[in-house]
Amino acid sequence: MLFVPKKISLVVALLLSFTYYLSAQQKMTNYNSLWKKVDSLVNKKGLTQSALEEVSKIYALAKKEKQDAQLIKVLIYQVSLQDMKEESADMKAVALLENEIKTNGEPSRSVLNSILAEKYYTYFQQQRYQLYNRTKTSNFKKEDIATWGAEDFHKKITELYLASLQNERSLQQTKLDGFDPIIVKGSTRYLRPTLYDLLANRALEYFKNTERDITRPAYAFEISDVAYFSSAAIFSKLSITTKDTASLYHKALLTYQQLLAFHLNDEKPDALIDADIHRLQFIQQHGIMENKDSLYEKALNGITGKYQNLPAAAQAYYLTAQLHANKAASYDPLKYDDKDANNPKGEYTIAANICKQVLQQKEESEGKANCYNLLQQIEKKELNLSTEKVNLPQQSFRTLVSYRNFTKLYFRIALLNEDLKSKLTNRYDDNYWKDLVALKSISNWDQSLPATNDYQKHSTEIKVDALPTGQYILLASTNADFSFDKNPLAVQYFYVSGISYINNSNEYFVLNRETGK
Repeated sequence: MLFVPKKISLVVALLLSFTYYLSAQQKMTNYNSLWKKVDSLVNKKGLTQSALEEVSKIYALAKKEKQDAQLIKVLIYQVSLQDMKEESADMKAVALLENEIKTNGEPSRSVLNSILAEKYYTYFQQQRYQLYNRTKTSNFKKEDIATWGAEDFHKKITELYLASLQNERSLQQTKLDGFDPIIVKGSTRYLRPTLYDLLANRALEYFKNTERDITRPAYAFEISDVAYFSSAAIFSKLSITTKDTASLYHKALLTYQQLLAFHLNDEKPDALIDADIHRLQFIQQHGIMENKDSLYEKALNGITGKYQNLPAAAQAYYLTAQLHANKAASYDPLKYDDKDANNPKGEYTIAANICKQVLQQKEESEGKANCYNLLQQIEKKELNLSTEKVNLPQQSFRTLVSYRNFTKLYFRIALLNEDLKSKLTNRYDDNYWKDLVALKSISNWDQSLPATNDYQKHSTEIKVDALPTGQYILLASTNADFSFDKNPLAVQYFYVSGISYINNSNEYFVLNRETGK
C-alpha cells in the first residue's frame, strides 16, 4: 500500500492498491518530520493549499538529493491533494504523472507508469457506464480523456502496465528495501522480493479482470489449452499466441510466464509457489477446458507434493480442500445413491482431513489461516425443525429434525399464551432467545440421533408425546443447558386442537380434524 494522508479520496484508493509500499534510501534529510507537518496541515487543520506548498518544498529537496521514493511519494500527495482541492482534477493529475514519467529515470519511471495506469483505470470505472454508450471515434487527436471511449482507456491502461514491466532485468535486480518510506511491510512481504514482483502483480490485477470482455471479437483469445495447467517449469516455456492482440487474459498468461521463469531457480521457492498458485487459480476461474477442476486439483497436488510442509504451499492445500468442500455442498441424499461413484457425500471428510494436516504446521501462513476458517465451516453445527402447525389432542406426533455435526438433541416444551406471543414476535430482538430459554417448561427430554461422521446435513423424524389442547413452544438445543456459545437453537410454535376448517372468503365450515365431520 502506498502511504497517503488519511483524508485523501480518489487517488488514495488508486494508490492504496499497492500491496507493499515503495521507498527510497534515506540518508540525508529526515523526511518523516516533513511529512508529519504535511499530514497535520491536511488532517488536523484542513489547510490543503498550505499542504501543497509544503509538498512542493519536499519535491525540490528530494529532487536535489535524488531520493526517488520520496519523489514518488510527493507525486502521490500532489495528485491526492489536488483531488481534494478541485472537483475535476483528473486532467491535471494525468498531465503531472505523464510529465514525471518523461523526466524521471528508472526505476521511478516504471513505478510511475504503474501508478498512472491505475489512475486511468480508476477514472474509467467511475465513468464506465457512459463510456460504453459513447460512439467510437477515430482520425482525430484525443487530447482530453473526457472524449475517450472504453477502448481508448483499455488500450492506454494496457500500454502503461506493459511499460511498467518493460525494463524486466533491471526491475528484477531492484530490491524493495530501498523504497521503505512509501511501503508498509505486510506479513507476506517475502512473496514480493523485488520491484518486478510488485509491479507484475499490480499489472496482473488488471489483466485478470473481465472488464474488457464486454466487447469481444469473434476470434477472442480463450484459455482452452489443458497445457496451461502444466508445472511452472513447463508452463513458463509454452508458446502462447493469439490474433486477439488486445486480450487481457493473454497478457496475464504471458506475465505469469515471465514471473515464473524469473523465480524458477530461486533458493527459497516462496515467491515461485505464490505466483504459481495464483496462475492456477486464474486458469481454473477463466478456463473453458473440460474437466478443469480435476486438472486444477492435479496441478495443486503437484505443488503440495513437491513443497509439502513449506508455509507458502499451505495455500495450495487449502485450495484443494476448498474444491472438495464445494463438491460436498452439492450433496443431495435424494439424488445420490451411496453406491454411486460420483456421490459427493464424503467430500467434506476429505476437505477436513487436508485442513487438519495443514493446521499441524508450526509456521503461520495464509493457507493455514484459510484452512482454519474452512474447517470451522465444515465442523459447524446446524439445526432446523419442521413441525405441523396443528396437531391432534392426546396423540403423539412427529417433528422433522435436520441436523449436522452432532448426535444428541435436547427438547423443551412450554405453554404459549397471547401475551407471550406478542412479546416473541421479533426473532431479531436481542432478548428473543434469552426469553425463550428462560421459559418454564412443561416437558423435557433428550433424543439420540443417528451418527453420520460425514459433516453433511441429515434429517430424521422425532416423536413428540401427546399434549392436551392448547398453544405450545417446542425448543431444541444441542446441549443440555441451552446455552448460546457455539450451540444452535431451534424453535417451533404449534397448536394442539381437534378443530379444523375450510373457508370461502368470510364463510367458514368447521370440521373435526380427525374424522372430517
